[in-house]
Amino acid sequence: MNSLRSSSLKKALAVFVVTSTILAVSVREAAPGHQPDSFPSPPRLEDLVLLEEIHAWLEPSDFESGIDPVDVPLHDSIRVHRESFEFFLRIADRDAVQARLEQVPFGGQILAAAGRHGLDPLLVAAIAQVESGFDARALSPRGALGLMQVMPETAEQVGVHNVDDPAGNLEAGTRYLACLLRRFDGDLVLSLAAYNAGPGAVDRFSGLPPFGETRRFIQRVLGLYIKHHRGAWMATEGGRHEPVFPVFGRGSDPA
Repeated sequence: MNSLRSSSLKKALAVFVVTSTILAVSVREAAPGHQPDSFPSPPRLEDLVLLEEIHAWLEPSDFESGIDPVDVPLHDSIRVHRESFEFFLRIADRDAVQARLEQVPFGGQILAAAGRHGLDPLLVAAIAQVESGFDARALSPRGALGLMQVMPETAEQVGVHNVDDPAGNLEAGTRYLACLLRRFDGDLVLSLAAYNAGPGAVDRFSGLPPFGETRRFIQRVLGLYIKHHRGAWMATEGGRHEPVFPVFGRGSDPA
C-alpha cells in the first residue's frame, strides 16, 4: 500500500513539474501583446532536457542511500544543471516549507533569520543541522559556537555580539552567509566552501578548495538541502508532513 502511494505521489509530482515548466517556457517565449498561434509549437529539445533534469532533482539520490558523499559530486551536478536546480528550488510551497521548519529545533527562529537576509530557510536549517545537529551549546575545538558554528571574530565582523544566544547565533550565521553569497555572485557551492574554510581559501584556490573537510561539509549540506526541498514538494502534493529533520551530532552523516 505504501509503495502504491509512493508511486502515485511521484506521478503527481511529475505532472506538476511538467505543467509548471511548460507554463514557464510559454511565459518566457510570449512577447507582450503577442497573440499566440492556435496550435502551440512542439517543445524544444532544450526544454525537454530541462524537464528531465527537474524530474531528476525529485528522485532520491545516491547520497541518501549511504554512499560516501565525496563520491557523489553534488556540487558538480548543481553547476552543470544550475537552471533546473534553481527552478526546482523556486517552486517550493511556502506553507510546506514552513510546516517542515515547525518540526525543527529553533525552526521559527531559523525562518525569521533567513527571512531578514533573503535566504532560503531550508538552506539555513541544513547548515545548522550539519554544523551542530541543532545544538545551541555546541563548541568546536577551534572555538566555533552554537547552532551555526560561528567563530567569535566572524560574529564581530558582521556586527553581532550575542552569539551565545540561539537567535543571535542564527543572526550572525545568516548575515555572514548572505555576505558570502553576495561576494561570490550567488554561487552556492563557493559560498558554502567559504562558510567552512573561509573566503580567503576560496580566493587562494580560485574556486573550491581541495580540503576533504570542506568538500564533505558542502556535500552534506547540499544533500540535506535537496532532500528537504524534495520533502516540501511531496508535502505540497501529497499533504504529508512526516518528520524529516533528524538531529545528529557534529561530524556525523545525516540519516
